[in-house]
Amino acid sequence: MSNLSITNSDSADDALRVMADVQEIERLFRTYADACDDKYNPDKLAALFTHDATWSSSSESGTSDFGVHRGVDAIRKFFEGISKDIVFAHHIVMSPQVDILVPGERAKGRWNTIVLMRLSHGPLAEGTDEAKMISSVYTHDYRRENGVWLISNLNVHARFDTRLRLIG
Repeated sequence: MSNLSITNSDSADDALRVMADVQEIERLFRTYADACDDKYNPDKLAALFTHDATWSSSSESGTSDFGVHRGVDAIRKFFEGISKDIVFAHHIVMSPQVDILVPGERAKGRWNTIVLMRLSHGPLAEGTDEAKMISSVYTHDYRRENGVWLISNLNVHARFDTRLRLIG
């Protein structure tokens, strides 16, 4: 356990605010991953973004590019469509790095993820007996609006993906 020594109440309040912000943001991204794992639930996902947010995805190989979507309505529409192509997903999120830029107002974050997904059809699917594994780096900008942390910019960069054959 580390020792924390703060001598004035403003510093203590600031430290507590930053710790609370980090916890809320970590919960926000876990909620995002859970909504993705809930068949890319468009309403749950849209509720996590600012009205002017951007969601984008790219990959080293071009095989896991999902485009750029600007504005919460475009993000919701994207997830409505992708939920028809990806019938199962499991997001494993790890190594969070959250930097509070302005306590209670703005932050940025970086996460490593592994996503396992089952594809039904579409440009990513090659057969009915396959799944896909993607290893990605997520980078985010966050903004607090009306007392709630939201994602204002999310970028997924897939560094590795592979097809998996399902057995059984």
